[in-house]
Amino acid sequence: MSQLQNIVKELRDISNQVVLLVENEKWDVLDEIVGIIRLFGENIHSNGIRTVEHVSELQAIKKENLQLYVNVVYDNLQLLITEYEALIEVEHQNQIVFPFRYHENEMALIKQNDSSHYFVSETLLEFERLQAEIADDTEAIILLGYGSGLFHAELIKQYHVLTIDPLNLPSNIKSDSVLSFLDSQDDYKTLLQSKFQSFIGLKTEVIKHPLYEDTKTLLELLKLVRNYLSESRIDLTTRKVYTESWYQESFQNASYLNRHSDRLFNIDGLKHKYKGSHALMIAGGPSLEDAIPYLKKAQCAYYIIAIGQTVKVLLENEIRPDFVISIDAGEANAHFFNDIEIDVPLVYSLQVNHQIPQRAKGLLVPYADAKVTQDLLPYTKTVFSTYPTVALAAVAFANYLDFDSIGLIGQDLALREGEYYSASVKQASSNDGQFTKTLYDVPLNNGEMGKTTPILFGFLTSYQALIKSQLGLKEKLVNYAEKGARIEGVSYQSLERLHTTPIQKQKLEQVKESELNVPIEHVQQLLDSVSERLQMLEKRLRRVMNQKAVTIDEFEKMLRDWDAMIEAPSFRTHIMPLQLVNLLIIQNKIKFHNRYNRTSALRLSILSRMFESIQELQTQLHTIKQAYAETIK
Repeated sequence: MSQLQNIVKELRDISNQVVLLVENEKWDVLDEIVGIIRLFGENIHSNGIRTVEHVSELQAIKKENLQLYVNVVYDNLQLLITEYEALIEVEHQNQIVFPFRYHENEMALIKQNDSSHYFVSETLLEFERLQAEIADDTEAIILLGYGSGLFHAELIKQYHVLTIDPLNLPSNIKSDSVLSFLDSQDDYKTLLQSKFQSFIGLKTEVIKHPLYEDTKTLLELLKLVRNYLSESRIDLTTRKVYTESWYQESFQNASYLNRHSDRLFNIDGLKHKYKGSHALMIAGGPSLEDAIPYLKKAQCAYYIIAIGQTVKVLLENEIRPDFVISIDAGEANAHFFNDIEIDVPLVYSLQVNHQIPQRAKGLLVPYADAKVTQDLLPYTKTVFSTYPTVALAAVAFANYLDFDSIGLIGQDLALREGEYYSASVKQASSNDGQFTKTLYDVPLNNGEMGKTTPILFGFLTSYQALIKSQLGLKEKLVNYAEKGARIEGVSYQSLERLHTTPIQKQKLEQVKESELNVPIEHVQQLLDSVSERLQMLEKRLRRVMNQKAVTIDEFEKMLRDWDAMIEAPSFRTHIMPLQLVNLLIIQNKIKFHNRYNRTSALRLSILSRMFESIQELQTQLHTIKQAYAETIK
């Protein structure tokens, strides 16, 4: 029997004697029991009697009301037994939350380890205090800390809720709306960002459980959640702003490939082609300046994969890359390629700014990373994921080529004297490399602590997602940025350890393949196929919106028409990306309406957004078609 079990046995024995002691008016013995309760309560940070002040207050009650005194003593004894029983339940577990009930009280044991734990007691009064701090227009809550579950259960009656506990939770408690941070830390970013999609368009608050102590784990979770939520919003905002451009650039690039098929290289031919060789991926962080002298000596010993921002800097220092990779559709990305000639293979997402492949002089190696680009490049079996940075795309590309090692040069992901870009890249850039005033502390490769921005911190976690998704990648990566942020699981080496012995490099040559055609007209027809359905739905929405109120029956009929449009062939794969953000908002608002706020005003608001989304989609499809038409004049 463990020590905890012995204590529970002793407390139960005392409990069995209380009635007899009261009947015999053994008040001095009862006072001794109060002392025992205080002693054992103090040892476990009980929610009941545990301090000298508590005992003094109890003695005051004794003088005024003897029966109340007896009841309080007995209740605190039972509470103490219940708390010790909770400790026994998780005696051999750490970092866990264990909810339990004492009479009508919802309580929980928060246990970090054997020497660190506390109890919380959630009451409706505490919940009312929490609710008073929530803004009136809030529609969704992300609660950090599950506790006993009372706050979660009450919040979910009024809001769309996701509760995340920093510690483990019993399996019977976890659900789609209740997560444990410790369960899946390796892919937590992916999990959370998928969960956060259901919050898009809803006024959301992130709330720390008011009864939880501010432990390092909880504060780290708070930082991660806010950062991931911000990243999700940035990603969706980016999609909203740029998706139309991605489509336009894809069609313009496809048209250019049709006219210059003599320079087109099928990326499938590169898979596993470089096993046995080593690569360096060149990014534009501050440490690139330190690396330039070493790269000059090492460039013949490695294959150099340069991201767009660094090409001009490398060429100016007489360092010739073997591949250049670019993914961004923005005009700013094309700026990096001004006044330079790229006569090496250009690897690029088909959605890249069309000026970049048109300025290139070497082989063109486009790849697909979306359904539309897959259809435009049907000759290739290779489909890459979309990546938040070109550096991550470059690492994924290098791994696809199967290099034995992939060195990271200039991949700082941390600030140096407030700067993220190296001085040379900043000079060549169309922006100043500044991001935000909000900074996070991160461990650096040299063992010190440094600063990074929320966006760069997001890129750090994106590395973890990439490493997890590609087996064996972690072992290949080597980070050479001494003062750069440490990428978990990636080894660091000094620039002095770069090899300098020249190797015989493979030279790519185009392979004539008759099937390397780009079927632009076919894809354009898929986009045109929904035009008639869009026009019909627009007319119906216009009629309903002219009314001052919308009944539930009218609303549900419009939802059926809306769902029919979304389920139409090719809509999900080819059309939906253009309006993904609006569609997510509409979907989330519909769910919120159905569960919490079935008002005519909200129904009109949802139908209004549907109407605006359809109008915007029609304009986008027209603009994309016109952009393609311009390329074939």
